Amino acid sequence: MYTNVEQVTSRRNVIVAAFRGVATGQVAAHDRVLLDGRHLVEEAIRAGLSITVLAMTASRLADDPAAAALASSLADADTRVLSVTDRVMEAMSPVTSPSGFVALAERPTVTLDEVMARRPQLVLGLVDIQNPGNLGAIIRTAHAGDATGVVTTGECTDPYGWKALRGAMGGTFRIPVVRRAAPMSLVAHARSCGLEVVAIVARGGTQLYDVDLTRPTLAMVGGEGTGLPQDLVSAADGALSIPMLGAAESLNAATAAGLVIYEAFRQRHIASAPPPATEDDNR
Repeated sequence: MYTNVEQVTSRRNVIVAAFRGVATGQVAAHDRVLLDGRHLVEEAIRAGLSITVLAMTASRLADDPAAAALASSLADADTRVLSVTDRVMEAMSPVTSPSGFVALAERPTVTLDEVMARRPQLVLGLVDIQNPGNLGAIIRTAHAGDATGVVTTGECTDPYGWKALRGAMGGTFRIPVVRRAAPMSLVAHARSCGLEVVAIVARGGTQLYDVDLTRPTLAMVGGEGTGLPQDLVSAADGALSIPMLGAAESLNAATAAGLVIYEAFRQRHIASAPPPATEDDNR
């Protein structure tokens, strides 16, 4: 099973530096992503991505039959598979407590047209989201709540960075996600595809539950603290606000996005569903 597995015992090995470079962004990594954990690797494979390098600790390779079987199948498919020491894994993996299973894969290539393809569209336009955990959570919720795509704009953190990928738990490979389209260009493209542009604002917009989200929609979500730039709010077709009681001034970006996603889910899949059949209906 292990004939195609290389042994790496030095933290100075060039492949260790490659992993660190992708994790930190210190080298050009526009064509690669770092995946920490078997779950993310399996999600990437299901999405049709090429796993170029897989590294496992020797103990994980010996004690986890499922992980070892995956490593063997990837080695047969020309993936470079490495068996590494715990200390080398600590240098390759960016997480505090490494899973013992880390890989480099090709970065997906997604276009705005792919994001807009599935109708009726519910696209999240994320503007200046700085926290990769928040970004990953939004993508994860977008997938779970049947949104049709995500576009990151402005100064958003990289949705294909390792922290955002971990936060999304594979959702990034299940719905179209595009990185850093210009905000106004995104608005114009959405309108050309027949979408209504809605800005999510803390105060002063139409209440969330009064907005028709069954229509093709681009929902714009602003970054932590600053929210959406005023020029984007002004350029939108309308603004919505989420009801809040108490002294809270705003909601976390991921929470706000999640509430909008699931209100759209309710309107599209629950409120519009026919009532369940009763005994009288069957007589």
